[in-house]
Amino acid sequence: MMAAQTYQAPRIYVSIFYTALVTWTLACIFLIAPKVIRSEWSDLFQLFMIAFIMAMTWYFSLGVNYQIQVEEDGTLQMTSFRRILRTHSRKMALIEGSPLPLGFIRFRLEGEKAYLFCVVRNAELQKILLALWKANPDLKFKNLRLLNLERQRF
Repeated sequence: MMAAQTYQAPRIYVSIFYTALVTWTLACIFLIAPKVIRSEWSDLFQLFMIAFIMAMTWYFSLGVNYQIQVEEDGTLQMTSFRRILRTHSRKMALIEGSPLPLGFIRFRLEGEKAYLFCVVRNAELQKILLALWKANPDLKFKNLRLLNLERQRF
């Protein structure tokens, strides 16, 4: 019996992403702070909208997965800073890759989408994608090529 296969995004990539997000957040705060100091009641609505957008950006960014683990039967566990998502490959309809070699992979699940930081051509990630496809042959791929397959069906 095969052990669980795990892929973890490179720490440097995840660090750069969140550093850029922190920099963007601080820049917005420093640009907005002078307006808040001299604000009137009519400007508070704009401030609330900007704060809401920043909060939602952080909420969804913390939900981007940095680790994926798959069992032989297709059971999948995706880990982000916000949560651990457990599902099965049979509950997936599509896996969509980035056109760039470094980016995100989107997993279309029942009722939601999950994203994974990744290096698309990483051998461990390719093994995981192949294991998901073997557990669910109806799984569709978009903008992704599994390097291990002789017959490309994408």
